[in-house]
Amino acid sequence: MAQAQTAAHEGIHAEVTSPGRQLAAGAIAGQISGLIMAVVMMAVFTIFLGRAALLAGLVLHQAGPSLAWGLVFGGVLYAFDIRRGAALVLIGAITGLASQVVDVNLVLPAAMKALHGHDIWAEQVPAFWSWAAHLVFGLGLAVFPWVNDKLAPA
Repeated sequence: MAQAQTAAHEGIHAEVTSPGRQLAAGAIAGQISGLIMAVVMMAVFTIFLGRAALLAGLVLHQAGPSLAWGLVFGGVLYAFDIRRGAALVLIGAITGLASQVVDVNLVLPAAMKALHGHDIWAEQVPAFWSWAAHLVFGLGLAVFPWVNDKLAPA
């Protein structure tokens, strides 16, 4: 019976997993996706903007937003019992765009002004590239099924 249920949902849902495993897979997917986003941003800064990106920004990005949004992504997938497919990619894209709105448009301006007196991100990163990079982050979360499968018990 359990095999029939798994087979019936194959292609859309993988086997049922625990919330902890989903969150772990989401966090790891967030780290991988954050690295993808960082590579894209470093390439944009070097090739199109003629500036070097900072390594400190990469470390802060991985330790904070990439981890947090990966956990949110894993939690949403668990809540809606989604393991793969177009819905996963769509939720990833929405997560990436939400991270732009929340982090770059709401949190970062206040934090930057409090720390530096001005919003360095807004000054240094053109809006188009910021939105594009966050969409890349969201689409990069599509590594989730691969990560989730790797976390499966042997």
